[in-house]
Amino acid sequence: GWRTFTGYTHGIVLVAAINAVLVGVALWALGVPLAVPLALLEFFAAFIPLIGSPIALAVAAVVALASEGPLIAALVVALIVIIGQIEGHLLHPIVMSWAVSLHPVVVALSVIGGAIAAGVVGAVVAVPLVSVIWSARQALRRTPEQDLANRTMGKARATQDG
Repeated sequence: GWRTFTGYTHGIVLVAAINAVLVGVALWALGVPLAVPLALLEFFAAFIPLIGSPIALAVAAVVALASEGPLIAALVVALIVIIGQIEGHLLHPIVMSWAVSLHPVVVALSVIGGAIAAGVVGAVVAVPLVSVIWSARQALRRTPEQDLANRTMGKARATQDG
């Protein structure tokens, strides 16, 4: 369970950092003021899967509309779509499949259920909680023979790497 939780945490920090850098560079290139604070907002919002990034980028679009006009705001809205696609179809599947073994539908349902049960805090903690529970369930269902095989494979890998 702990390995799953730390894997999820490392994965989401990596996804959030990549999102923040992409947003910061794009907003800076478009001349939107407050690009660094908006990139930081994107970083923290990315910890809420599926909905955090679009909300943070909507704030960036409003700032762009107020300061730079409708054309730049429209480009920021296009940025919302592009970064959402990169995050949803590239970053999350690659990083989260490496970090935790949860299907994307399970992630979406976890976020929805967590948000309904406990608001924003529930949306943030739902996916790590579900992934730890799933990991514990998988560990409890393993047989001693599977554990021995996994440990033997781990030692063989460590010998090859070392």
